[in-house]
Amino acid sequence: MNSTLAYVQGRRTWFVENLVVWGVDNDAEFLLAVSEGAGSDTRVGILSASLGGQRQAVSFSSLTDSRGNQLPDHIKKPSVVIIPRDRRGAFLKTILGETGFVVAKSEADGPSAAVDLLIVETGL
Repeated sequence: MNSTLAYVQGRRTWFVENLVVWGVDNDAEFLLAVSEGAGSDTRVGILSASLGGQRQAVSFSSLTDSRGNQLPDHIKKPSVVIIPRDRRGAFLKTILGETGFVVAKSEADGPSAAVDLLIVETGL
């Protein structure tokens, strides 16, 4: 097979060890539309407010893989697989596009959970 074609079709993969998950699932994020009037001018703004819980957003650039390499800032169409290291589980809450993701531990009152991550770039 042509090595250039193999490179173009290849997908990057990273294995991240020992991520400590402390975020909990009982948070909520609301989008608010606000109007403001000053004299004859009226403005409309959109705000985001987070209520409750502890949201743990992880950016790809803050992670280091098992070989000691820092992950890139952007990963095209990422797929994140969480591998628990012990009984305390964690799960992927949302993917924040190409820059990161949000994780939460399974037990809200329990201690933080240690997990490994398999991150795969699924598309170019």
